[in-house]
Amino acid sequence: MAQNTVAPVDFSGGKYPVTAAQGWSAPLDSASQSHVNVSTSNDDKNLPNYSEGPPPSAPDISDFPPNYFDISIVPNNGVLHYNEVPAYTEPSKAEVERKSEGVLSFDPLIEKNPDQLWLYFMTYLNEKPALGIVIHGYHTEHYTTYETRRSADGHTHTHPVHHTRNVTDFNFTIDATQYISQQWWRVAVIPSKKAMKAGEFVSLRDAVEQYTRSEKNIKEITCQKQLVGWNYQELQDKIKALIYSTGYRSHINVTFSVNNNKIAARSSSKMSRFSSSLVVRILCVVSCLFLIFGPIYLCLRSAGSTRDRIVADYSMVAPVDTFLHFNSAVIANAAMGRSREFYPSYLA
Repeated sequence: MAQNTVAPVDFSGGKYPVTAAQGWSAPLDSASQSHVNVSTSNDDKNLPNYSEGPPPSAPDISDFPPNYFDISIVPNNGVLHYNEVPAYTEPSKAEVERKSEGVLSFDPLIEKNPDQLWLYFMTYLNEKPALGIVIHGYHTEHYTTYETRRSADGHTHTHPVHHTRNVTDFNFTIDATQYISQQWWRVAVIPSKKAMKAGEFVSLRDAVEQYTRSEKNIKEITCQKQLVGWNYQELQDKIKALIYSTGYRSHINVTFSVNNNKIAARSSSKMSRFSSSLVVRILCVVSCLFLIFGPIYLCLRSAGSTRDRIVADYSMVAPVDTFLHFNSAVIANAAMGRSREFYPSYLA
């Protein structure tokens, strides 16, 4: 089915330097030699299997990050796929606030109207999340300082104090956003543990209507975007092995940052806007009023929020080994050059 989309916004941020990727060559066994550029089909309800290349790297729930929500526990009739959404003629006109984590709207247009709230979600689901791979290398440095103390008898004594500190050697980011499919794959409402025990499941439409029917002054509904198809532990291990193959012998941390991964709507009431203000939060912290109003606010928001979590899956368009094949030289050169920059990823 045809789907009208809104052009995605680039959340990768910043200008990237051109890297001389010829300074280092990956060992033959450090990455797959597949040059296949695999894309996903909008008509396929299954996770892309990269039929012309290696299989997906994360077939098991244990391979995903701790905050991953498994949509496979939702019955098939409760999962909405991209190709099942009827085309719409215009994107949502709701006013939004953009932050690094995504979009937030207080617009009354979507507070009571389920069709407008639905359109709001469909519009911003068409902006895929951004993925950054942060690679940090550091060594531990030992040093000694001396402290002078006066004893009870009035004499002074100097004592050595031994310290350790971590010193950064390189800290750079690879923007892997282009490895994320342009369209979302599927979206579903992950039921609470209580609902699962009772065998209760709701659709996205049910959650939307539940929110718009609520009369609470403070309420919130969110959709979390998540990435599927990569085994992140595997990628971490292979990046570390890649950098160690250059002769680096100190510590390496590989972490993943995901931006533009949340769509949220909150009630338009003055109380909702006031409580969500950054200035108000800072003043509460500084004045310690958060000890009084913080628990009250969180209880009100929790009571007004939808009971279940809405989650959207975005599949990766190529496996981990393909990413490493095209980007190993960039990663190795950045590490050897002690870089602290951002770099685009390459996908032939």
